[in-house]
Amino acid sequence: MSNDTSKSKCNCGGSSRRGFLKSAAAAAGGVSLASVIPSRWAQAAEAKKNPGGWEVLFDGKKLDKWDYRPKAWQVRDDGSVYSPGRGGDMFSKKKYQDFTLDIEFKMSKGCNSGVFVRMASRKDWLHSSMEIQVLDSFGKAKVGKHDCGAVYDALAPSVNAARKAGEWNRYFITCFKNRVFVSLNAIEIIDMDLDKWDTAHKNADGSKNKFRDPLKKLTHAGFFALQTHGKPVSYRNIRVKPLTSLGKCPSCGKEGPVGWFCAKCKTVCAPPVKVKCKECGKTVAAGTYCRKGNLFHLPAEGVECANCGNAPGMLCEMGNCGYAFCSGVRYCEKCKKPYANRGAGCPTCAKKKEKK
Repeated sequence: MSNDTSKSKCNCGGSSRRGFLKSAAAAAGGVSLASVIPSRWAQAAEAKKNPGGWEVLFDGKKLDKWDYRPKAWQVRDDGSVYSPGRGGDMFSKKKYQDFTLDIEFKMSKGCNSGVFVRMASRKDWLHSSMEIQVLDSFGKAKVGKHDCGAVYDALAPSVNAARKAGEWNRYFITCFKNRVFVSLNAIEIIDMDLDKWDTAHKNADGSKNKFRDPLKKLTHAGFFALQTHGKPVSYRNIRVKPLTSLGKCPSCGKEGPVGWFCAKCKTVCAPPVKVKCKECGKTVAAGTYCRKGNLFHLPAEGVECANCGNAPGMLCEMGNCGYAFCSGVRYCEKCKKPYANRGAGCPTCAKKKEKK
């Protein structure tokens, strides 16, 4: 994504300015814009050098934090770990409880894989874990509980955010107590309360699932696993951050990962603190929006974007079109509202066009 600060059109026909880059650069200590918006590889290198709470699980060179069969998983020169789709799954050596998992994946045509979290037993993997589905679902108009981004057989993603086979995708998977959040390519697709999955073989919407026990009763601490399932798949830039709390919407109090957008209040979830905006000079609740700086007020220290890992309020590298902030949110200058659906344009402007 370009660092150009000029005006440009977003999908709905409105325009927006990237004036927030000025304050973002200032917050970063006056560094160049190129370093303010680093590439994913630069982010991974920086995470290894200065973790900031992240534990790197795969650095592109060795798999010493995983149990696997060498024939099933191979480290490649491009820094990815590749599986031909057979030979067995790969399991983390350690268990993790409340966390955000950052992982990139590339699917082959027809790929079927998955990222398992909170796996209590490797032998009883199906019934002791949750799988965030990795499936070649690009272009599918209606996605279900078995498509890419789904909590497998339990909850469908809110939108289809999967990219074409052969392109890299990025998950941020957050599990905290009985809450599960997933963003795929900067789009928030899963907001799940496991307390609603309180009956065996039954989902919150009344549909059936294959799980012997209610998901509500799953053990919180468990292994990660990457699945082989018949077709080639690659993963890279894998890291995890332990969590002790979630952020909250400063308006309605709804919980979510820091940077998670509250569509109801048009704010983002943040720690319950006050921050001083370097652009407008006001001291306000973290998570509120600064119209002058065209960014969201978030603490500059110790917090990263829930989608791309950049510093809060800056341009979200994972955004595809329009203007994505480090909350996965775009702001439409035309209708003065943020929105979060990648590639579809501003829904408010679209509705106005339909009425005309």
